[in-house]
Amino acid sequence: MEITAAKLRYLLTISELEQDSDRRVRCIDIAVRLGVARPSACRMLAAFSEEGLLSRDKSAGIRLTAQGRELVSRYEEEYKKLSRYFQSILSLSEFDARECAMALLVAAPDSSRSALCANLPSLP
Repeated sequence: MEITAAKLRYLLTISELEQDSDRRVRCIDIAVRLGVARPSACRMLAAFSEEGLLSRDKSAGIRLTAQGRELVSRYEEEYKKLSRYFQSILSLSEFDARECAMALLVAAPDSSRSALCANLPSLP
């Protein structure tokens, strides 16, 4: 599966909402967090379900599958590290820091991204 910026943005958002939320994650939660229309979010989530990346259940909400979690884990640590760097060191807003980290994750080759993240200072 090709990972696009849009797909990665959704997957990382679902992962964040799963970790941050004491309640079930719903399509509307994802749409609000991403600033997209609910029907757009629902279409993307349906595509993820078909690809086996997430499960949807009315009582449990939206959850990443093992396959979805594996895909997210390839990017999640670098995303967090880059976001913290952009926010703490470059003084970007949380939103801008996340957007810049996302753009870099998708655009940079794996080896360049890994080298960059390995050389960033550790931040809280």
